[in-house]
Amino acid sequence: MDQQAATLLATLKRTAASPESKLTLLNTLKSDIKHYRVPDNAQPTIFECLKIAIHQQSSSNIISAAFSTLSHLVKRLKIQDAEGKSIASLAPKLLPALHERLGDQRDAYRQGASQALTDLWPFCAHDVEQLVREEAIDGANVRAKQEGMHWVVKMNQEAGLQFKGFVSTMVACLEDRDESVREAAKGALVELFR
Repeated sequence: MDQQAATLLATLKRTAASPESKLTLLNTLKSDIKHYRVPDNAQPTIFECLKIAIHQQSSSNIISAAFSTLSHLVKRLKIQDAEGKSIASLAPKLLPALHERLGDQRDAYRQGASQALTDLWPFCAHDVEQLVREEAIDGANVRAKQEGMHWVVKMNQEAGLQFKGFVSTMVACLEDRDESVREAAKGALVELFR
């Protein structure tokens, strides 16, 4: 799997490589992750591949496959190590790419990024919560603000996320210049305090 990940990384970095070849290599890696142990020395390369696939690729198929591969990778690594030490150490490098996709115009990418944050939260809660609070909800991107607030509500309801640290940032969104952000903040706060 080491060589496979290295080949994918090199292909993803080549702008001349066709989207089809990138997708084929990514899907092959995903299949192997689903069925086989992921060697420790391949893990950093795989996380780097996923960061590039989520962040820099323009093909919607590649981005969707990257989100799916990440989900399978987290499940596999959790089986290999229930404490998730490798996830905790390697996942933070994905956060900037996930933050960018939280504010994407496409709904599927926002949902993919939100789900990825949900999958990573048990292993690097502080980093994920900081990203959602300080970069998404308190950032400039309207869609990221809305998705961040939606994520907090969802995680509170489904995983018992303590939301007190998010309240002041969400309250500030009640005075946002964008009406949809104000509405999202109002709805989120009502749900959280219900």
